[in-house]
Amino acid sequence: MSWTTLQIATVAVDAITPLTVAGLGVLYARTSRRIEQVQWANQTVVIRRMEIFTRVAPDLNRLLCFATFVGGWKEIRPQDAIAIKRQLDETMYANRVLFSEPLFIAYQAFMAAMFAMYATTDGDAHLRAPVRSQWGDRRNLKWWHRRTMTGLFSVDQANTLENIQAAYDRLTDCFRDDLYVTRQAHPLLPSKP
Repeated sequence: MSWTTLQIATVAVDAITPLTVAGLGVLYARTSRRIEQVQWANQTVVIRRMEIFTRVAPDLNRLLCFATFVGGWKEIRPQDAIAIKRQLDETMYANRVLFSEPLFIAYQAFMAAMFAMYATTDGDAHLRAPVRSQWGDRRNLKWWHRRTMTGLFSVDQANTLENIQAAYDRLTDCFRDDLYVTRQAHPLLPSKP
């Protein structure tokens, strides 16, 4: 019996088909496992980000209240604000790898809006928040001591309430993106232009 080219091709295809299906099955299984691993890792990162956000959000808000004369600003002394900055820096820098670069840049910008870092050697960052505004004057509060308090503020580099609020808003927008929090009119992931 002599084989024609068509018969040989048919036998070859019949033999290769199960091997191809098996190969595609293995490839699909590996790809599925890899996708599941990436999803699990992303879920774990988002959960950790949420834990960190839960820890830092109240302190970020306290700094905003202190700087913009809202909420409990009268109860937050300048030394408290500086101590809050130290705690926030420790947490954010220790967990920097978990957050996006835009979020960390926004965090640094908020801190720069709030504090004149490296204003003195061997000293704390000075506060860039105004000492007074139309809503109040820190110098009229019981805890204000002229000798010690004035040196904690960088009066010549004081920032405006609007700039501090804008820096805070950028930071919260970045947290929203990193935590995949949506707004009603916005998609889950913002599209880059």
